[in-house]
Amino acid sequence: MAKKWIIVVFVFVLISFGFTPRSMAGCKSDCQQEYESEVESCQDQYDDPGDAGELTICIEHAKSEYQSCIDECEN
Repeated sequence: MAKKWIIVVFVFVLISFGFTPRSMAGCKSDCQQEYESEVESCQDQYDDPGDAGELTICIEHAKSEYQSCIDECEN
C-alpha cells in the first residue's frame, strides 16, 4: 500500500512542475521542427555546388543546436 502512495505522490509532483510525457514530446517535436527549418534554410542559402563546405558547416551547426534543444527538453 505504501508503494502505491509513493507512486501517486511522485506523479503529482511531476504534474505540478509541468513535467508530463506529452510536454516532453512536444518539446522534442518543436526541436525537430526547428532543426528541419534550419536545414532547409541552409540548403536555400548554399544551393551552389561551390558552397558545399559552407552547407556542411551550416547543417552541422543546425545539428548541434538540435542536440542542445533535445538536451534542454530532457533536463
